[in-house]
Amino acid sequence: MKKFIVILFTFFSLNIYSQVGVGVSVANDIENDISKLGVGLSYTVLPKVSLGAGVMITPFDIDGDYEIMYNAKYNLGRFNVVGGFMTEMNPKFVPNVGIYSMDSHPYFGIDFKLFKNRKLRIFYNQSEMMKTIGIKTPIFKVGKKRWVYD
Repeated sequence: MKKFIVILFTFFSLNIYSQVGVGVSVANDIENDISKLGVGLSYTVLPKVSLGAGVMITPFDIDGDYEIMYNAKYNLGRFNVVGGFMTEMNPKFVPNVGIYSMDSHPYFGIDFKLFKNRKLRIFYNQSEMMKTIGIKTPIFKVGKKRWVYD
């Protein structure tokens, strides 16, 4: 019974702060001058902490590379500090290995809310694979509570 109460309390306390958001982004790789489009999903665990995942694709590139990002964000008012892992999926076949190329690297980033009453943000992400700067905005959010930190 004690374990059931602890599990129930944990589930209830995480749901108090839960909020799910979906957003889109447009970015440019500074080193390679490649344009990228992205879609992201985030889950707010606590008022200032959220977990997320996103995909960035290069739609105008012939190779069609894309990156999958898994991250955690910490909110500092109008700034967010982001850290996570980025996996580059390259559709080029590697003959000696017999699989498609996949490289995973840690990355960090920051984003800044431009206007106090709008959701538009500029961001910068850096890893061994790329350095991107771009703009992102949420499409919709579903949640129990609206936070001031948004």
